Amino acid sequence: MSKHSKFTVKGKPFLSLGGQTHNSSSYVLKDMERAWKSVKALGGNTVATPICWDAFEAEEDKFNIDYVKDLILEARKENLKLILLWFATWKNGTMEYSPAWVKKDKERFQRVICFDGSVTSVLSSHSKENWKADCKAFCKLMQLLKEFDGSEQTVIGVQIENEAGIIGGTKRDFSPIGQAAYQYKVPNQLIQYANEHSSSTLAGYWKENCSKLSGNWAEVFGSFGAEAVTAWSIANYIDSIAFEGKKIYDIFLYTNVWLDGGTKGSGWDLAGLDYPSGCAVIKALDIWYCACKSLDTIAPDNYQGELNRHYEVSDTYSHPELGFPLYVPESAAANLNASLMFYAIGEKGAIGYHIFGTEDVLDNEGAVTERGEIMSRSMHMLSAIDHLLFKYEGTNKLHSLVQHTGEEGRYLKLQGWKCKVCYAGNGYGWNVMDYHHLNDIFEEGKGIDDSKVEKARGILIQVDENDFYLVGHKIRLLFNRPEPVDGHIPILLASGSLQANNTDYIQITEGHFDEEEHYIIDRVRSGDEARHGIWAQSDCGVIHFQLN
Repeated sequence: MSKHSKFTVKGKPFLSLGGQTHNSSSYVLKDMERAWKSVKALGGNTVATPICWDAFEAEEDKFNIDYVKDLILEARKENLKLILLWFATWKNGTMEYSPAWVKKDKERFQRVICFDGSVTSVLSSHSKENWKADCKAFCKLMQLLKEFDGSEQTVIGVQIENEAGIIGGTKRDFSPIGQAAYQYKVPNQLIQYANEHSSSTLAGYWKENCSKLSGNWAEVFGSFGAEAVTAWSIANYIDSIAFEGKKIYDIFLYTNVWLDGGTKGSGWDLAGLDYPSGCAVIKALDIWYCACKSLDTIAPDNYQGELNRHYEVSDTYSHPELGFPLYVPESAAANLNASLMFYAIGEKGAIGYHIFGTEDVLDNEGAVTERGEIMSRSMHMLSAIDHLLFKYEGTNKLHSLVQHTGEEGRYLKLQGWKCKVCYAGNGYGWNVMDYHHLNDIFEEGKGIDDSKVEKARGILIQVDENDFYLVGHKIRLLFNRPEPVDGHIPILLASGSLQANNTDYIQITEGHFDEEEHYIIDRVRSGDEARHGIWAQSDCGVIHFQLN
């Protein structure tokens, strides 16, 4: 049993790009047809869809094996990979996908109780019976996957629960078992974690309460204690399911996160009301890191529409050094997301990126919507260089290019070169592409100050000092050697036209990589098409160029 740092297929790393279906799509196999089509239209390779406990084990100890097998067989026909979402004890902070025999027996399968005695529709994480029933069904699923798919590996990962926590008007369980857990002493390993990670959010709460080395949850963490005990309980509940599952079939396992901190609507950012209490939100993430030894990662559902918050989520949930790589299982088909997925994958080493409601990128006639086209351009570009992303991950050879609203360009310091990245033309007034892109020339540079207009993005990889690969959209690159040490300015830099026309290229080609990762040339650029910077549109494929 091991911690996995990536999705893999038959031992090779696999960059998972695609979409998650709507919540009920997998109940009826025919409803999946649009999902398959939509992910293919996006240029993705993976469909994530629920395996619902109430469909898998509608009667206790009677498992619907064909429900899972048929889904896998259809994915194979479509030549797509699957990530299965185990909707069981929790789905968005409630128990909607628990089978009827669990829902009806409130004595055996205990619910979260509010302070006033109200009974919620949330199964308590403190109940051993709840865990045993969930874990038994999950292990049956894992056994099925091993036997039916272990050699084919259509399924590349399984999500355990969905946005786990309490949405029920309470931060913690006030039932007798919940009250007892709240009064227990905080585990020593959690206090030790806070002490060793002095700059962590958890340590902040601990220090606010005098850095006590012993005490119950309220004594050690103050007002945060109620949310903390719930997070600790749920994290251990899920991680122990992962532990048992991996003993059967050692595949990538993760859970996902409904984020806190949103400012939309009338909420007050309260656990239990505005997001599920106990979920691995930023303020509780350290608790999950401390508890989870079997989960391969904790993945944020990043729908954030504000630039800095979107970056914060990618930064916060990327901790490969702790054994938790970044994976975005849910996001939106939107301009900002289509751009910032290049940051997540290129800069933070994200192992996968999916949009939610993948069926929605197709209209009722089956055509790709405008939002879908934007996401499709991004996914096609990234999938075209997936093996290079893995090869140069974490090095200074890989550069994400992401235009922000109002930004016309930026500069890169590369090995042996200074690069001017242009999002608004090449700066001297005459831009050339080729006859395939006449309309793109006229659109170049428009909408810089409008956040609703699709922005430039791409990946530049410097494999050697003079050897580069590029995928991008709405991008031009100009190159020059670093300025001389003695302070004089080369005369060619006095004119943008002179500089661009005198850049010495060995060759510029458009192409693609075959299954053996050999670069295949589809088109060669020279003359006018090569004298005005190295331009990239999403349909150019992988651009390979060599400077002299």
